[in-house]
Amino acid sequence: MQTSRRFTSSSSSPYDLLTWVGRRSEIRNPDGSLVFVADDVQVPDTWSQVAVDILAQKYFRKAGVPAATRSVAEKGVPVWLQRRAPDEAKLATLPADRRFGG
Repeated sequence: MQTSRRFTSSSSSPYDLLTWVGRRSEIRNPDGSLVFVADDVQVPDTWSQVAVDILAQKYFRKAGVPAATRSVAEKGVPVWLQRRAPDEAKLATLPADRRFGG
């Protein structure tokens, strides 16, 4: 089965058809304190500010991610695809405020 292109050409990327702009996203607590800021988030110019904030909140903000991880060996899973777990030994050598990112 073959499908033919209808809206794009093979000589260019579909993303080239969009106009990209940089936007700022701020996420605040109900009390007004700042939780997260992302400057120059590149999005299509037709996106609303709500869409930009959702993108930034769901995909760019990663609270609680360990600063050091290790592979967990699994039978039949290649090294590059193995899941990661916190490396407790390396985390213990870091200052407490640098052990987890976000």
